[in-house]
Formats: sequence, C-alpha cells, structure tokens
Amino acid sequence: MGIFDVDAKKIADEAAAAVRAEEQRKAELNQVARNVAQDLMSYIGMNPRLQGPDIETGVDENRVTMRKMRTSHTVEIVCTAPGSFELTVDGAGHGIADQNAMARTVLEWLER
Repeated sequence: MGIFDVDAKKIADEAAAAVRAEEQRKAELNQVARNVAQDLMSYIGMNPRLQGPDIETGVDENRVTMRKMRTSHTVEIVCTAPGSFELTVDGAGHGIADQNAMARTVLEWLER
C-alpha cells in the first residue's frame, strides 16, 4: 500500500465513523422523543381534568407535537440533545430548555 492508499483508507474510515455516530445520535434523540410522548400521554391519562381525549399527540423522529382539538393551540418539543429541548408554544419559540423547564412549560400549556 502506498502513502495515498493509507490516507484514503483513513479518510474513508473516519467518514464511516462519523456516519455511524450521527445515526447513533439520531436514534438516541428519537428514543428520548418517544419517551417524552409516552410520559405525556400517561400523565394526561391519569389527570382527567385535562383535555385528554381532545389532545392530539404525534411523534416524528426527534419531534413531539401536541395540539388541543378544541382550540388548535399547539406545543412542539424538539429533542436537540439528551436532556435538552427546543420548545415552540402556539407558534412562538421558547428557546432551548432542560428537562425540568420543558416539563414546566408543557404543564402550563396543558392547564390553559
């Protein structure tokens, strides 16, 4: 193997490792989003005073979306990293939040 062959192999190996790392990251964020959605649905189901039957929930990759059917108010939670979420409430961005701040924002939205 010549010098260029060795470097070409290194570059290919590095590219493959980067692809695997990105796929792993996406899988982790997808799992976080599914867990958030499951926890939300469980919470809503255990609290009948909330508009449970009237709340539509969807999960798409790392994004959880909830919409109140009666009012069309929405909340969108994007998992940007484990324990870090970007929130949009009724179309207004609320920035990046940790898990506790995300939960508080969603609970306040549910109570409205």
